[in-house]
Amino acid sequence: MLFMGIFMHSQSFKEVQLPTPDKMSSFFIGPLIKSTIHYGATPPNYNGKVILFNHGYIDLNQTHFLFNNSFYQETYNEGYQAVFVATTRGEGLWENGELLAESIDNITEKYRVPSLYIIAHSNGGKASEAAMYRYGKKDKVKKVFALGTPYWGTYLADISQFPLLNWAWRLTGLNEGSRTSTTYYCRDVVRPYFDNHPDNEPEKFVVLGASGFYNGSTILAPVFLATGGILLPVQGANDGVAPYQSTLRPGAEYVFSERDPEAIFDHLDVALGQFTWGYIKDRIENNQDRRSFKEEKSLSNDNQLESDYYILQSENSYDRISLDKDSKYAIAQILHENKQAKFKALDKHNKQISYVKTHTNDLHNTVITVEEDNVDIQSNSKYVAFVKQEKGIVMTFRNYDQKKLEVGFKNAAQKELNIDQVNVRGVLVKTTNIDGSKVASQREIIIEFDKKGKKYSFETTSLDDGVYSLFLNSSKENDFKRSLITGFVIGKYNESINTIREDKELLENNNVQLYPTVIENKATILLKKNEGKEVNVKIYDVTGKLMKNFVKKRNTSQVYEVSEKLQSLQAGIYLLKINNEEIIKFVKK
Repeated sequence: MLFMGIFMHSQSFKEVQLPTPDKMSSFFIGPLIKSTIHYGATPPNYNGKVILFNHGYIDLNQTHFLFNNSFYQETYNEGYQAVFVATTRGEGLWENGELLAESIDNITEKYRVPSLYIIAHSNGGKASEAAMYRYGKKDKVKKVFALGTPYWGTYLADISQFPLLNWAWRLTGLNEGSRTSTTYYCRDVVRPYFDNHPDNEPEKFVVLGASGFYNGSTILAPVFLATGGILLPVQGANDGVAPYQSTLRPGAEYVFSERDPEAIFDHLDVALGQFTWGYIKDRIENNQDRRSFKEEKSLSNDNQLESDYYILQSENSYDRISLDKDSKYAIAQILHENKQAKFKALDKHNKQISYVKTHTNDLHNTVITVEEDNVDIQSNSKYVAFVKQEKGIVMTFRNYDQKKLEVGFKNAAQKELNIDQVNVRGVLVKTTNIDGSKVASQREIIIEFDKKGKKYSFETTSLDDGVYSLFLNSSKENDFKRSLITGFVIGKYNESINTIREDKELLENNNVQLYPTVIENKATILLKKNEGKEVNVKIYDVTGKLMKNFVKKRNTSQVYEVSEKLQSLQAGIYLLKINNEEIIKFVKK
């Protein structure tokens, strides 16, 4: 028996009445598309308290009913009225917050209560903030229990916003809602908006952040193990999706400390009643026998980021593992599309060499160690590799007051270095507007950093307002290379956050076209207009490194054959720029 009737009172929601927990089918998974309110059965010992459950981006209530999740049974037994609200998967923080606000009105009216409790998993905790303060429902919420909510964002969302790595994010089962969950969007827009809001009530939030990405008892998406491993060197202890430090909402009550032995479970486990209901019940009933504490430390206190790794992509045969100067080996953490991917390593003469496989769980994650320079890692699967050296230079990145991006370098002992002749460049993409709404087209911009003193900098004052994803790369010939995927915000959140809009920018490039966009032997550029005497052509790899720079004399047909110039390129993804026109992406086979 799956449900017992449908109500039609809500404008945005389908409403479903659930049977008692003992009559629920173990195969019930809730909605897959439509926003739905699942009303739990009213217990015979109803205590007058209503609990609203809201999911994160990973599902639409599925985890509330599968994996032997005990929340429904536990709340029913204790006399609480449980209601499970499914908002959306694919939309972001503001859309889900608005839907959640509507559901709060519906639920409080239905049960004739002035307020309710919210148990929110993952990004549901941020939707709760939006419902309370953006959409004015704070007086109808007694307390929010945030289970693994990345209040300060997650590096996995940063990766998702770089277009060439979208496939890696999709492995987790997460999606477009990540655009409002990047570390930089949360730091520069979400947290300032809520933490400085005149109605903010931090004491209403109870945080349950976990640290055991490697020790989950039930894994909804096995890639959590891999993504947690990627998060570990970047953002520290995490549950596979949410770094512990990111779960620390300023002023909230924190149930677990970092790496707390009582919270060594993963991002799914934290959403299961058998792991967290006891802690929640204590606080609802004001019986806090279990410890709690305040801690203001979070990922936000310093917007400087660091990288001691570089990034390789399987599509690009020009991407090879190179050892830093004086380094004896490199470790590559590989996230691959095929969970049973096979790998081989080739030296600079294309001779197969041995490597050490230090970790594999037959999942989407493999870690290998190589001890030779200029190694090509080949696989039967698409992959992205985060390559760390035995020891070496750390690249630092900071965004200063939305005016300047600055890159510096340190040694392993954290001593600042003054290094000349480093090529520092980036590939920039405007991904969203400040309000989190999509832009119609995402186009790459190549930027180069100039050395000033010990630092390399790029002025951002010429950029339009919006949220940008940045693939930052630095390299010094025969010495080192480093990468970082991050982003930044240009513009003020308080001037645009209350106006949700869609960017109407044209999708097509109006002037430059390249035929074909997957190039094997022949390639032709077509210009609709060109006022100069020459056509300057620049070709970059995906890190923004200049690979080709040549000039074609202008002709009346505005058609330019460039096959010969492109044939020498290795297989991979490239970016082509004509004069000062926008960039075109193409693939060389």
